[in-house]
Amino acid sequence: MASNWKTIQWNTVEDVFSTLLELAGKSWLSRGQSEPWNALIPSVDRDPLASILRREKLDLERRSINTFRTNARNFNSEGERAALKDDFIALMVLRHYSVPTRLLDWSLSPYVAVYFAAEKNCDDGELWSFDEPRYAEIGKAQWRRWPGTTSDHSGDPYKFEAGLTAFNTEVQADWVIAAFYPKGFPRQNAQNGAYTLTARFGRDHAEALDELLLSDPSNHCRYIIPKGLKAEVLRILREQHGISRWSLFPDSAGAAETAGLVFPRRNSI
Repeated sequence: MASNWKTIQWNTVEDVFSTLLELAGKSWLSRGQSEPWNALIPSVDRDPLASILRREKLDLERRSINTFRTNARNFNSEGERAALKDDFIALMVLRHYSVPTRLLDWSLSPYVAVYFAAEKNCDDGELWSFDEPRYAEIGKAQWRRWPGTTSDHSGDPYKFEAGLTAFNTEVQADWVIAAFYPKGFPRQNAQNGAYTLTARFGRDHAEALDELLLSDPSNHCRYIIPKGLKAEVLRILREQHGISRWSLFPDSAGAAETAGLVFPRRNSI
């Protein structure tokens, strides 16, 4: 974990919700993880994919995007149609449906993010939050540092094109971006989502964001939610904020997955 991410442990439910109110007021982006991973690693960089080379990951990424487009073209929702043309939007949609990608999902709602930190009661959870307005202000310096990321190689932040370096077999650039999905499909809207993306595979997003945010602890924080608080936090989210698995996955796929939770867990056949 990047050492400059200040870590705060919540001790009471009141601590949790007072912090969430503050984060919402500051428009920070938040991400919940139900176990203390101590890092922000995208699914494509976790086992069993962690050790494969960039070229192989790019190939898998391209194949997954193309396969999605081939199969979804005739029945995807209106809010997902941009994914048929834009590779990064395609990755955003795939991330929502649990396909391994280089993206990490975040939310502008810390209440949504803490739901994901609390939804599994197997261990302590963690909520990562960073100052999105500050990111938007100072993140532009990346393109001056990596002018090859801009269409005219000027480093002009308004001419940044992620595709110029994100899909290259050999990449020198080391940028990180936070991007929002255009409003559109139900679970994206319900989760008020955003995504972080790095040019390099195998990049801990916690380290990348810490470096971008000048290693200033006032720009980001990691909160620990003890296992013993999770049930009460989930109850309050459901009863007072209307946040539950049903509300966050308002589509047939989400409803079916939630319905399956009534059965005892079993090994895959």
